[in-house]
Amino acid sequence: MGWANCGSDSQGRPIGYAHAAICDHPGCDAEIDRGLDYACGDEHGPGDVSCEKYFCWKHRTMVDTGGRSVFICEACANEVKDECDD
Repeated sequence: MGWANCGSDSQGRPIGYAHAAICDHPGCDAEIDRGLDYACGDEHGPGDVSCEKYFCWKHRTMVDTGGRSVFICEACANEVKDECDD
């Protein structure tokens, strides 16, 4: 099985690196694809720290999620930071 076409996300959008897309950050028009390289949380679908959206490199940041470093979007990074501050 390849990762070019991985089905659909919860919003009905096709996912996988074969599907061209635009960054999900509001106002950003960067061309990306819906492959794992652009997935919030480095995985398709919901995860421990993922909003199930796809972002360009400018709108993702690396965080440590308890021994595992992942790239997530700015909004999810703010949620992780808020949880750590509590």
